[in-house]
Amino acid sequence: MIDLKTIKLIIWDLDETFWKGTLSEGSVAVPDENAQLVKDLTDCGIINSISSKNDFEPTRAKLQDLGLWDYFVFPSINWDSKGPQLQDKIDKMALRPVNVLFLDDNPSNLGEARHFLPDIQTGGPECIRELIEQVNEMEKKDLKHKRINQYKILEEKDTASKSYASSEDFLYDSHIQVVVHRDCLAQIQRIHELLMRSNQLNYTKNRVGIEELETVMKSPDYDCGYVTVTDRFGDYGIVGFYAKTGDRLEHFFFSCRTMGQKIEQWVYAQLGFPELEVVGEVRTKLNKTECPGWINHDVGICNEVQQSSDEALVCNILMKGPCDLSHSQMYIKSGGLFDTEFTYVSNAEGQTIDAYNHSVHIEGLHTYSDEDKRQIVEDCIFVDPAMLSGGFFTKGYDVIFLSTLIESSYYIYQKKGTEIRVVFGGEDLTNPDNWQGYCDGTIYTGGNKFTMDYLRDFSNKYESVGRTTPEMYVGFLEKCMQWLPQKTHLCLILGATKIYEGDEEARLAHQRLNEAVKGFSKDHERVRFLEIDDCAHDKSDFAGDINHFSTRVYYELAHQMINVIRSVTGHDIESYSSTMAHFDHVLLKIRKGVKRVFKPEGRMYGALKKVYNKVYKERK
Repeated sequence: MIDLKTIKLIIWDLDETFWKGTLSEGSVAVPDENAQLVKDLTDCGIINSISSKNDFEPTRAKLQDLGLWDYFVFPSINWDSKGPQLQDKIDKMALRPVNVLFLDDNPSNLGEARHFLPDIQTGGPECIRELIEQVNEMEKKDLKHKRINQYKILEEKDTASKSYASSEDFLYDSHIQVVVHRDCLAQIQRIHELLMRSNQLNYTKNRVGIEELETVMKSPDYDCGYVTVTDRFGDYGIVGFYAKTGDRLEHFFFSCRTMGQKIEQWVYAQLGFPELEVVGEVRTKLNKTECPGWINHDVGICNEVQQSSDEALVCNILMKGPCDLSHSQMYIKSGGLFDTEFTYVSNAEGQTIDAYNHSVHIEGLHTYSDEDKRQIVEDCIFVDPAMLSGGFFTKGYDVIFLSTLIESSYYIYQKKGTEIRVVFGGEDLTNPDNWQGYCDGTIYTGGNKFTMDYLRDFSNKYESVGRTTPEMYVGFLEKCMQWLPQKTHLCLILGATKIYEGDEEARLAHQRLNEAVKGFSKDHERVRFLEIDDCAHDKSDFAGDINHFSTRVYYELAHQMINVIRSVTGHDIESYSSTMAHFDHVLLKIRKGVKRVFKPEGRMYGALKKVYNKVYKERK
């Protein structure tokens, strides 16, 4: 007898199982109760997949016509043997065979499945009635389809990873961001649910009741934290939890949704590799030497991590800013090992997060509580939760390179009656004269979908305080000098004030801010600055506006950054040659051209992208 409460995934054969008839021989009919069963299973958080010997395109077309295609993930629709196919699917989805049900009308296919996966549950079409009866008695606890969306993210990642030369290249390009939160009581229900369900990455298997878990969270003897993860594919939500007392982990468990990213190893490293008694079998073993470099360091609990000599960081550097830094960093040898916090695209809604590196949000890293951050995310559709985290003040960097380019162009908004401030856009969001432009996109929106109702509501809650003034920025720098470790040098990238013609307001704003920074630096030896004016020599060095430049400008800026690193740390960092900088620029042009000419899903695009990735990796 099948117990649906133990099932996380049902894999359907189609011909004479899910539907009546054989698709390749003519029309098929899907019983209404079968279609409804798939929908009800999804509402209950049980995932559906396909293993069918058929041609892919007509099968997909049929399921799309039925409105069912989106209810399935990792579909295997081909003429391959089903045993290896099932094994590969379950492994990619990070599930245990014991929690998977395979339905097929062919006894040979069922036998093959059990041969490759002895623990898998199997059944024929006769089981469908039993499943319908059980699902009708289950709670529909996933009406927003969070679980299937999480597996669709895994599916997208699996497809994307195939175009990379190595899994490590793919992980570095995934922009994985991990945050540890301390307000555990606010999420105790979700954490307890994860505790009771996790098995493959539950290292302590200390399954306790919610009351006992609450006691641990409240106790001053325990350091507790829950872990959230995002990457360029999506937001995984809460994926892990730890409870540490002294130098021993009493709880340490993670969801299998992020398996393969080594989130658990990274968190273990940040905690200083405490004592951990592993109970039972786990899917991924931990060690006391590794800290995965592809994971962004967004947590203020980082410790020094001993790495092998080939992987050891040359020095502890943060580069934080938009493209002036992201483009320059490409020309620094070992630059890929530095921490970087650049403009990025939100995983949740696809917005461009270009105020990530504004002084207002950096200051908030030190002053905002978790409750403040929740309010900001709730109020501001242009804010991604990841931008409210970072190790700017806590990581203990030797040098922080920070761009000032957006300071004098973006508006600052303060929540009425509070000290909460946020930043967005070059036009005032609270000015009704700008609302139509924000709604129809004639004013830059960064990919956000503004409506009149939202803008009206935002204006009721927030008021504009204008753009960053030189006095405001000096105040920010004074706080930085108080809050940053004494060893940290802050090197500011100053905007262009010469040569460029066409935006006098922006040029003057840069000039005023630059003068304030230079004045402040005279009295603070840990504050340095680099000027775009020293790298841009004629009009051809500007690419469209006053804040975007030619490859040569970024290359020269990289040289100046190297000199700062050498001066502060004594480490001999090198750059690539100017010829290589030009070659790198050509490579990027080729990549963009390939994407325009060939369809991303086509074989030619995939082949050319592999060539690009290989050349780019060897260049690095």
